[in-house]
Amino acid sequence: MRKRRLTIFLLVAILATLLMGGCQRRPLELVYRSSVRVIVKCIWNISVYPDGVKPSGITLYFFRDGEFYTSMTTANVDSCEVQLPQGQYQMYMISQSPEEFWKMEFENMTDFDNAATTLRTSTTPNWVSRGTTTPSPSVVENPEILYAGVSNFFEITEEMTEEYQTNYRKLKNLRASAAGARTKAEEDEISYYEELVEYYTIRIPIYPQNVVSQFWVSIYAKNADVLKSVRASTSGMAKTFELTQFTTNNETAIQIIDEWKLSMDDVDNRIGHIDGLITTFGLPNGEVPTVLRDSTLNVSTLLIDNTTVMDYTFDVGDKIQVLQPNKGYRALYRLIFGDKDNPIIELPPVGPAQGKESGMDATVSDWEEGETVEIPM
Repeated sequence: MRKRRLTIFLLVAILATLLMGGCQRRPLELVYRSSVRVIVKCIWNISVYPDGVKPSGITLYFFRDGEFYTSMTTANVDSCEVQLPQGQYQMYMISQSPEEFWKMEFENMTDFDNAATTLRTSTTPNWVSRGTTTPSPSVVENPEILYAGVSNFFEITEEMTEEYQTNYRKLKNLRASAAGARTKAEEDEISYYEELVEYYTIRIPIYPQNVVSQFWVSIYAKNADVLKSVRASTSGMAKTFELTQFTTNNETAIQIIDEWKLSMDDVDNRIGHIDGLITTFGLPNGEVPTVLRDSTLNVSTLLIDNTTVMDYTFDVGDKIQVLQPNKGYRALYRLIFGDKDNPIIELPPVGPAQGKESGMDATVSDWEEGETVEIPM
């Protein structure tokens, strides 16, 4: 009988110990707000933006345990705060928000691996598909400046959330109880918890980069001073940029080079060159130029008589060079046909139209089809 009483006593004691251990009291705020203050810091290197001005806003996309969790758009482009609960995280950012870009569309933004931006299709001018009976090719807008950045993985543990919330609750109570005049000890205690809550937080660095490159074309010509206007299109360019992979995919499109500048290199011999410069995502599949690339540059020229139109088609292939980019851009794709001593084309030496001034118009004009000239490469 004595042994039975001892056994019952031991069981009661063990049960009481388990209950005491399993009923640890937690502040109500921990139950309703189990998160941690996270500071996202964008490290803007001055070399990443061409115009020397940061964007006026950014959008952040957070993924928790492999699934989309939340997004936020903010004007705090250097440092912004977000509250995140326990979990494993990765995030990426873009400048501005998807709604603010009219030349690009954004796809799969809540799918970390497949988030992308695609150039919008533009109206296809007739001259782009000259001499063909096939449907008009896909012509896209030239991209606007877009910055993107990806964070490393980071984790928020249960211990981190509980510690943060305990310190936050303590600070809140201290501020409330010492709302009037504060003693030196109260000031020191408040400062201590302010430091725990406002400084000892998770800080996630992101290094934004411009995803946009430049494509610079130069064409040398004999009798270059007879040029009135130039228009061109280039095929085989990338249409989509994958934001978190930081590369282009396999989609291709045609881009229009819509502004040209004439420079005379040898006035006496009437030799000069035209330069066209556009923004671009670059080449598809993150490619570098090779002979296997089946791409062309179609160029039309209107001469100063306002009548003569000359069309030229250049095979591009591996002739594009990838050079050191201009400040703020991802890459510089350079394409040069001919040189000062060996101009690639020779324009007919026409005179200006009666009553019209000579000189080249920098913008694209609309005119009728002209004579197509074979270019020996």
